[in-house]
Amino acid sequence: MIPVTLHWIAKQVDGQLVDTTTGAIKVKGHVVIDSRQVAAGDLFIAIKGPNFDAHDFLAQVAEAGACGVICEREMPIEVPQIIVQDTRRALGDLAAAVKAEVNPRSVAITGSSGKTTVKEMIGAILAQADSVKGEVLVTAGNYNNDIGVPLTLLRLTQAHTHAVLELGANHRGEIAYTTSLVKPDAAMINNVAPAHVEGFGDICGVAKAKTEIFRGLGETGLALTNADSEFHEFWLRELQGRNHKTFGIENPEADLRATDIKINQDGCAQFTLHAEGETHRVTLTLPGKHNVLNALAAVAMCRALGLSFAEIVRGFSNMQAVPGRMVVHKPVPGVQLIDDTYNANVGSAKAAIDVLASLPGRRLFVFGDMGELGANARAYHEEVGAYAISAGIDGLFTLGVLSQSASEIFNGHGGRHFDSIEALVDGLLEEIRQQPEITVLVKGSRSSRMERIVTSLLAHDLNTQRRGKTAC
Repeated sequence: MIPVTLHWIAKQVDGQLVDTTTGAIKVKGHVVIDSRQVAAGDLFIAIKGPNFDAHDFLAQVAEAGACGVICEREMPIEVPQIIVQDTRRALGDLAAAVKAEVNPRSVAITGSSGKTTVKEMIGAILAQADSVKGEVLVTAGNYNNDIGVPLTLLRLTQAHTHAVLELGANHRGEIAYTTSLVKPDAAMINNVAPAHVEGFGDICGVAKAKTEIFRGLGETGLALTNADSEFHEFWLRELQGRNHKTFGIENPEADLRATDIKINQDGCAQFTLHAEGETHRVTLTLPGKHNVLNALAAVAMCRALGLSFAEIVRGFSNMQAVPGRMVVHKPVPGVQLIDDTYNANVGSAKAAIDVLASLPGRRLFVFGDMGELGANARAYHEEVGAYAISAGIDGLFTLGVLSQSASEIFNGHGGRHFDSIEALVDGLLEEIRQQPEITVLVKGSRSSRMERIVTSLLAHDLNTQRRGKTAC
């Protein structure tokens, strides 16, 4: 947070200072919305939700040493207060004002899957680029909604010269709102797949909602879309007359293309990048052919921020995996465990299956429920099960009410459903004991908490489990 006075804050949020003599007080800490996280010098914003009201905890906020509070009604506390009509709106207004004050070069990313990976790619490249002299702000975790985006912007300081923002949504209008706060120099839709369908009606509703991200662009701002998407023609019409570029593998008309894709023994890709009349050989450190598309998106965004191709290529070679996104563990020889538990939808589940199918040895796909898929949720899980069969996956283990549909489709091909994590882990340990070479890939939505399976497997002594087994 930049050092600003309560008077300045009140002006930005159209609020009223209860005691105008406190206007000169400066916020020296952070902006906080969780009363349990307040420290001395912080500004607290009392957000109200359907099941809570932070106004109930303002006494604790005062005791913790907050220098000021934004709230919707005057409270009997000894802390300077700024009264507003809507604290949620005030959070966004303050974030937009701080963004305008710092004015970093910024990019915004949305999509049904891959946006977190693209965000991390861009952040890693910027952090290593010689031409970037200041600090880079990157969305932390999944702070990508109408609360998380403002909180991310409020982390900006005068030291930041660049910002990489991830924008997500589970209902119409959410991205329109968050992009209005960010006002990015470049904005991107990575892809569209059945994800959060409940809030949009159907996948076409998802595609239309994603285009809201371009409303925050200025006249010269860059709009970037996936030329391989089934919605490519729709986006071309929507963005007619705008500064618009595309990326893709299959579409020969894409502005940024990848050819000569090679997958190494670890499942990571090398490819030739074609962009702006130049060609460059790129090596990725993240598994999966789908990450080639993510990399193309990152290239376009980094070019929009003024980076050279040399800086971009070098940045890819040093990138680390995002926790829960295709993180490869090799606990003992012959056993590979891939943690892809960060989240899941149909598109990302199929991409994970493609990675697994490219690897040697026995391949087991461990699949949890995918959330927010609406009335067709069961059919989407069946679709993933059928895709695993067509890809030649050796076994499908499922956990969850909906994912059981996938294992039923897989029945007769090595499908097994489990009612508990303990039973599933026991089943995996049995497979690990029997196979000289095996890869287990774990995937599921955030709500499924499939990372518990990864943690449990890594806690076992797999050397003991595999005594006498040697990979050839």
